[in-house]
Amino acid sequence: MPNEHRLTTCDDALLHRAEHDGGRPSSAGFSIVELLVVLAIVLVVSAFAIPTLTTTIDGIRLRGALGSASNIAQRCRMQAIKRNTYQRLHFSTCGNRVVLFVTDGTDAAACPAVAGNSLSSQTWPGTQFSIPGTPTGAGAPPVLTNTLMWGTSTVTVYSNTDPYFNSRGLPCQVPAAGAACGMTGGFVYYYRYQNAGHTRWAATSISPAGRVETWIWNGTAWGN
Repeated sequence: MPNEHRLTTCDDALLHRAEHDGGRPSSAGFSIVELLVVLAIVLVVSAFAIPTLTTTIDGIRLRGALGSASNIAQRCRMQAIKRNTYQRLHFSTCGNRVVLFVTDGTDAAACPAVAGNSLSSQTWPGTQFSIPGTPTGAGAPPVLTNTLMWGTSTVTVYSNTDPYFNSRGLPCQVPAAGAACGMTGGFVYYYRYQNAGHTRWAATSISPAGRVETWIWNGTAWGN
C-alpha cells in the first residue's frame, strides 16, 4: 500500500536520526555548564575592568575640576585688568561643597547661590572634592615647593590662601585699607579628591607673574 510505504520510510528516517543522536532528542540551546563558563568569564573580566574604569573616571573628573579652577583664576585676573581694580578669587566650602568664585577685592567671602548671576564667575567642583589645607596624614604627598612650581627658591609661597589680582593682573595678598595690592609672592591651593575608598591630591598654583598651572599627585611625584 502506498501509505504503508510512506510510513515505513518515515519510521526509517526517525530511527536513523535517533541512532545518529545517540538515542537522545537533539537540542539547539546551551547547557548549564556552558552558561556557567560564560558567566565566570564575564565576572573575571569585570573584576579587572571595573577598577580601571573607576580610576579613569576619577582622572577625568579631577582634570575637569582643575581645568575649571584654572579658567576661573584667569577670569579673576582678566577682571582685575579690565576693571582696573583688584579682584579676589575665593576658595570656600558652602553647604559641604567646594566653590570657587570671583568678587571685587573688598567684598566679603559670602557663599554664592549655585545659580546666582551676581558674581562675575563661579565654579562648583563635585562633592568628592574638599579643601582641607596642605596635604597631611597617611599617604599624603609632600607640599609643592617654589623651586618645582616656578624654578626659584626665593619666592614666598602662600598655601591655601585666597589670592588677589591687582590691576596689572599680578597676584597679591589682601592689601591694607587704602593701600595698593602689590606683588608679594606666589600662591598654591590644594584639593583632596575622595571616591570609592580612594584619595587623590591636586593643586592649583599661581606664579608671581600670574601664570596659572594645575598639579596632580600620581602617587610618586607631582605633575601637570
